[in-house]
Amino acid sequence: MARLKRTRNSLLNISKLPPEVLGDIFRRNVTLKDDFEGLEEGSHNFLLVCHHWSEVASRTPEIWSFWGNNPKDWERWYCRSGSAPLDLVLDRETGSPPSDTLYGVLQNRATRDTIRRIHLKGGDSGFLSTIIRRLTAPDEGVRSSSVASFLLWDWVYPSVDVSGFFSRYRFPKLRQLSLRDCTISSWDCLMSRTAVLTTLDLNFTDSSPTPSTSQLLSILASNPTLQKVTLYKRAVPRDHDDKSSSRVQLHHLEELELTGDLQHVMRLLHRLDHPRNMNLLKLTLHNCDITDVSRIIGPYLRDHFQRRNRPQNGLYLSTYSGYGDSIRGDCISFDLGDAGGIDLSTLTWSSKSRFIIIGIMLNTSRRRDILGSAVLDLVAHIPQGDVVHFRRYGPPIAMENTHSQFPNLRTLFYSSASLLNIFPNPSLVGEDKISPSLESVVLDYMFADDGNWTPLTTFLSRRASSGNRLDTLVVNGSSHMCPGVVEDIRGMVRELRTNPLDPLCPSVIRIEP
Repeated sequence: MARLKRTRNSLLNISKLPPEVLGDIFRRNVTLKDDFEGLEEGSHNFLLVCHHWSEVASRTPEIWSFWGNNPKDWERWYCRSGSAPLDLVLDRETGSPPSDTLYGVLQNRATRDTIRRIHLKGGDSGFLSTIIRRLTAPDEGVRSSSVASFLLWDWVYPSVDVSGFFSRYRFPKLRQLSLRDCTISSWDCLMSRTAVLTTLDLNFTDSSPTPSTSQLLSILASNPTLQKVTLYKRAVPRDHDDKSSSRVQLHHLEELELTGDLQHVMRLLHRLDHPRNMNLLKLTLHNCDITDVSRIIGPYLRDHFQRRNRPQNGLYLSTYSGYGDSIRGDCISFDLGDAGGIDLSTLTWSSKSRFIIIGIMLNTSRRRDILGSAVLDLVAHIPQGDVVHFRRYGPPIAMENTHSQFPNLRTLFYSSASLLNIFPNPSLVGEDKISPSLESVVLDYMFADDGNWTPLTTFLSRRASSGNRLDTLVVNGSSHMCPGVVEDIRGMVRELRTNPLDPLCPSVIRIEP
């Protein structure tokens, strides 16, 4: 009886909520939560609870700012929206287009300047082009002062042409602009149409006119408030028109991602004056020769470290042979300084880390030694004493080299490699090469040649006999480790936890002495 009474009181309390509070609860259930996310099933069920709730919803304009992300939902909800700022969202629609009535509503919205977000992603260029035309009325009096976010992603040829939309209007409140695989006949229009962008994402198609270096720099210079910039340019630039030496000031920049031809990306990068302590610098460089690593990329990396205001936490280097050949690549990553680091419970890096990521597409045959030498050459340009966490995928650098290069190493992470390549013959390695600062070793999906785990057990026994034990050893995904090996390891530690689902062939071993 007491429980029933409390339930009734709870219902009475909900019914007495002020309309503005109840309306805000409804709004949170039906507003846009992600760039292209739609309405969840049953999102408007609050309309069916009682007459009072329905009345509150009808008097809360913000509830009707979002119609969903497909024409079917648009047709259902647009008539309720009134004058509330509209979040116009479409996600990969290839079905029937909206009715002429709805197209008229969109055009009226553009004329009255009541559109807040325009997020269009699809596989039907004709459909997307029609929407853009409806939002680009011939009336010069049409305003665009309410648009705060414009995203257009189109992967179908012929691509959507947005030239008229950006050449006709100015966007004084536009904060986010993302154009992927669409066409702009003249990039000059973007130089003076925006001024307060915080996020800029331009992904250029091979077929559309691509901006020159000078045009890109002008676009960036006209938006000094930028915090995140992503530029992806697949086509090799045909011009080298930028002759000036002035630098573009982007002091608020937190993330910078540049992808494209080596010469073009580096030429653009050297013209940007950005914070050295930003959260992410990501370069993906195409059309590289092995000599470019030493001549161009290495010196920039060294300069970046020397001029930084505070240490980067992470550095990730990768080389690939051939364009887009990620399978036969070679990569290595580091955690620099004390911040960030690896979470041994999830085997992931801290999200708070500030990373430098450099991917190099080499014009060379698929030879591991060539790829490895490129990575090693870049390693020589980093402050080796600052490296405290080391992560490596694929065939590793020999452990003796790793330890001699990084004397302050605390965490060692290897994945998908042979034990013989990680733990060399102990007779070839002196005591000073076994990193006295090393605290944790993580071995992810390792394999032992002919089932021989001696390199690991010998390494552990040498450390134990010298009084320099590991704090943590994690062996993950090595289901072929036999019970005898587990017992050998157990004798070197005080505690051994194995996978309870299969204790004889554990897929995860955590050893915490």
